[in-house]
Amino acid sequence: MTMAGGGSAAAANAKKKKKMGEEKLIIMSEKVRFIDILSLLLLRRPITSYHFVDAGDATAAAAGELGSTPGEWLVALTEIIQKALAAAYYPAKYLGAAVEFFLNFVSLNGGVIGILWNIVRFKLVIPLNREAPNFRSMIAMIDGRTELKPMKPAATAGVEDDDLESGGCAAAGVPLIRRHLVDGEHLLAEQYSISEFNFVGFYSCWNRSTNLVVAGNGGRGAEFIGSETTQAFVMTERATDAAAIVVAFRGTEPFNMQDWSTDVNLSWLGMAAMGHVHVGFLKALGLQEVDAKDAARAFPREPPAAAALVGRSFAYYKLRDVLRDQLRRHPNARVVVTGHSLGGALAAAFPALLAFHGEADVVSRIAAVHTYGQPRVGDATFAGFLAANAATPVAFQRVVYRYDIVPRVPFDVPPVADFRHGGTCVYYDGWYAGRTLAAGEDAPNKNYFNPKYIVSMYGNAWGDLFKAMFLWAKEGKDYREGPVSIVYRAAGLLFPGLASHSPRDYVNAIRLGHVAPKEA
Repeated sequence: MTMAGGGSAAAANAKKKKKMGEEKLIIMSEKVRFIDILSLLLLRRPITSYHFVDAGDATAAAAGELGSTPGEWLVALTEIIQKALAAAYYPAKYLGAAVEFFLNFVSLNGGVIGILWNIVRFKLVIPLNREAPNFRSMIAMIDGRTELKPMKPAATAGVEDDDLESGGCAAAGVPLIRRHLVDGEHLLAEQYSISEFNFVGFYSCWNRSTNLVVAGNGGRGAEFIGSETTQAFVMTERATDAAAIVVAFRGTEPFNMQDWSTDVNLSWLGMAAMGHVHVGFLKALGLQEVDAKDAARAFPREPPAAAALVGRSFAYYKLRDVLRDQLRRHPNARVVVTGHSLGGALAAAFPALLAFHGEADVVSRIAAVHTYGQPRVGDATFAGFLAANAATPVAFQRVVYRYDIVPRVPFDVPPVADFRHGGTCVYYDGWYAGRTLAAGEDAPNKNYFNPKYIVSMYGNAWGDLFKAMFLWAKEGKDYREGPVSIVYRAAGLLFPGLASHSPRDYVNAIRLGHVAPKEA
């Protein structure tokens, strides 16, 4: 995301400055007009000269040296997408509520016949409470499975057992589930099922994308504007003396256009040694100031006092406290941080912030970060920050399925927005046969809209739809997909990157997937 260019002394000096407020690029999509989009496409102007861009001093100076910046058509495309998402916000919100109500109504009453029978018995279930334990979200309707069964123990490897989904073809490569349950040379989860995990808590925290308004009188009367949209689960492998603590961030909600808007937003903020980081993901964890003059003020080590006064908590601070407590309770435990989609981005940013704040006692206990369908979070400096600042190695693995659009956003548009992926990428080009990409290598079609991949993308969408209908015949009833999942996949015939983002394929990849050995 560095804006410095071609040998210019002024740009080079600007690039050396790492103070907050000097290196940032905030695109205010709500201020973008149609004429601005045309200007991005047709004129040669520095991106920082537009009225909808708030740029730091060093960023603006470097952009001025460059003049027109390459890749501005992708910036224009991003803003077109943002406008479409903004226009769809309320229609999608109400449509999503109606669809989820209808699906739960049918499900909880046992289908159409059950509805009629319950009407006769005056026992009709009306699912009005979305917080009820039996109310299922759209994601749960797409994939309602709740168990991730472990690999076969070494003593039974090669023994046929339909109840242990390790792929059934050990010679084809390394089962992905084995990779994800291994801590160095020691298995974290060989003797237990995921369903036996001890639930610690579900945390719904305030998203800093809305402002905290603090009244006078020492902060009394402070109020938040917005909603609690950053959510995470914490669990341990067992209630006492656990070997593993898992932090799982909730991902993008299908009908939440604000989540999708955050995923594609190009805005970034300089965070000193941590590099340039996506503003939306920082806000979701608890960023306090976008225009601060230093990183420690923008994202302070301790939470703001005003938040405690009004009973609000930010995800980073809350989960850090929960982790500290759990690590004291389980002195032999290692931590695994994970998430799908938006949750994957937060899973990547959370441990980096712990390292940024010098939380060595917590960071040294992190064994792995595993993300699925994760969007890009920061620049190359950020991508290597956790590894460079962790006393013990942290296994960071990203899983990308086919042409899933989310790992391909925000667009990598240097020098406007130089977003890069970190960690090791396991890429599935179909049928749950994966390969490990070389360090620094991105998945094919990295910005999604390369026309040379059109035939392959639509071919994959048809193949996945066909596979979904018949996979159960080979792998068992747990792989039979319901009508909601099939309809979701059918959407891929129009927009392939959406269907490939289904959590069902990522779960199947862990259960069934094998990864070819990395080429030397």
